[in-house]
Amino acid sequence: MYIIRKAIEYFFPVIPGELCTEALSLLDDNEKKIFMKMAKYDRKHSLEVYKKVRENGILKNEILYKKLALLHDCGKGNTNVTIRVLHKINIKTSLKKHPDKGAEKLEKTDKELAVLIKNHHVKNYGRLMDEFQKLDDLS
Repeated sequence: MYIIRKAIEYFFPVIPGELCTEALSLLDDNEKKIFMKMAKYDRKHSLEVYKKVRENGILKNEILYKKLALLHDCGKGNTNVTIRVLHKINIKTSLKKHPDKGAEKLEKTDKELAVLIKNHHVKNYGRLMDEFQKLDDLS
């Protein structure tokens, strides 16, 4: 069932307008451009993570983690479904480097956010990141 739901989301992503408007209000102009260049599927996923972060008891007041939710996958680019599936089943693909590519996009404008993006898959990075990773995995 999970695979079917993810396939439908990939091919027919629906971006919730009101949630998107709210989320974008947290981003500066450069960050908004980066978000809008993300694949529609990744924007939808990021908004799902953002929604979970803003409702989470530990992260709900952490603006930086709300921004991380929105931009954590910005290094994926417009990757096709085959590469995404291979990546999901732990076959090495170009997506392995998406945290580094995402961090590069932000390192000149927000170093703190860039560091979080670079490390958003690193286990035991810290209590807040551990919480973020749980929410990302649920989305």
